[in-house]
Amino acid sequence: MEIRLAASACGDFDTVLRFLPAGTPVSFGEPGLREAYAACFPGDKLTLEHKQLRGVRIPRRGGAVNLLLAGFDCHAPAPFDALRQLTAKAGAALADYGAQSVLIDRLDALAFAPEEEIASQICSVLPLCEYQFDKYLSARKARQPIRAALLSDRDLAPAIQEGLHLAQAVMTARDLVNEIADVLTPAELANRCEALGRLHGFETEVLDRATCEELNMGLFLAVARGSEEEPKFIVMRWRGGEAEQPPIAFVGKGITYDSGGLAIKSSGMESMRFDMNGAAAVIGAMCAIADQKLPRNVIAVVAACENMVDARSYRNGDVFTSMNGQTVFVRNTDAEGRLTMADAMTYCIRQEHPSELLEVAGLTGSVCSFYGSVCAAALTTHQELFDRIAALMPVTGEKYAQMPAFEEYKALLKTPYADLDNAPAGGAGGILAGLFLAAFHEDVPFLHIDFGRMPFTDKKSDCQGEGGTGFGIKTLYHYVKNRG
Repeated sequence: MEIRLAASACGDFDTVLRFLPAGTPVSFGEPGLREAYAACFPGDKLTLEHKQLRGVRIPRRGGAVNLLLAGFDCHAPAPFDALRQLTAKAGAALADYGAQSVLIDRLDALAFAPEEEIASQICSVLPLCEYQFDKYLSARKARQPIRAALLSDRDLAPAIQEGLHLAQAVMTARDLVNEIADVLTPAELANRCEALGRLHGFETEVLDRATCEELNMGLFLAVARGSEEEPKFIVMRWRGGEAEQPPIAFVGKGITYDSGGLAIKSSGMESMRFDMNGAAAVIGAMCAIADQKLPRNVIAVVAACENMVDARSYRNGDVFTSMNGQTVFVRNTDAEGRLTMADAMTYCIRQEHPSELLEVAGLTGSVCSFYGSVCAAALTTHQELFDRIAALMPVTGEKYAQMPAFEEYKALLKTPYADLDNAPAGGAGGILAGLFLAAFHEDVPFLHIDFGRMPFTDKKSDCQGEGGTGFGIKTLYHYVKNRG
């Protein structure tokens, strides 16, 4: 979808989207539309409820246009959440109408926040109505992209651009998550990162197996052993700040397919191509950060490999040494993501010296079961990191619950066989995974986010098809933006 700023309603359009205060008569910011509607419906007293859509058709300039009226209560709780939901609903309606040229009438009815923030939110959602992952369908439904103009007297062009960049980043992540594992191998993921870096303007470096061996990445390479696909350690850098400014570091889980290894999964393996959703989130975030040229240095790291079954697969009961020297007893080869990310964290800390480190992954079934499809879970060594994330929830719409880090949980990571147990018993799988990774933060402020079920869905909804959601991108982007 193309969205531009317009100072007037000149030109042809087939659809008008107008946000209206709930419970008040229909009105328009654009005088021509006001006159056309009054001529067609003199004395009309139509009002809309909160988040209600109503479509009507009126004559205009010898033809006709669709009016898509959207009711909104600015005093509703969580207004940004409500606005995103209403915008998604409107976007789905535009797709159903077959709209090709849309005028978004002035946003003067949405007075709960600055117009720039509202415009950015709307523009980050509307383009998603056009997203579809259909490359493997023999019969594809062709559609012309929607061209839209946002009518305003204010300079909303930067806000529009921010919203479009975020929408594109979300679609990039969805493409990565939805891609089949036979295509999106670790090498292909690295190739796509390099291409995205050239397109958006961030640097990409890819380390091969030999280099990872030289760096003593024993945990990452142990997981990769069972696959014929070569592991790739992907490093992305955005240099938006001063040269001496320590970067913010992101680590995303990059298991491009997870069979469970020798602890092979008993069900659900058809969805294990989604296991690199943490990588997709940090890659998408880097695209948006570079597009917006945020004035911070950022590094994002993905340890990409497959967790497969082979004669050389790492075994339940093995012990391996991590890049930072700690040894790990492998109780469960299906707890592989935390192993790869532990070495990725050490690389960031030892090689890049970040100010803080945020690690993201769809990591445990425990979080999926406990939090469902409402929120992700977080665990931190420094409370201010979670507080920053929590403060962003109204703007991003991505919700997080904080997990505890009591000493009694940490004690469960102990084992007589090594320094750490990768999957101790105790029932609190999400907490124990986060605490395992926290053992590698080396005093760098650290936040662990387990996306749980949030990065993918099996239910189609407004502006969201089955598959990848792009969850986490807005959080990472706004985290960097607000660190300024």
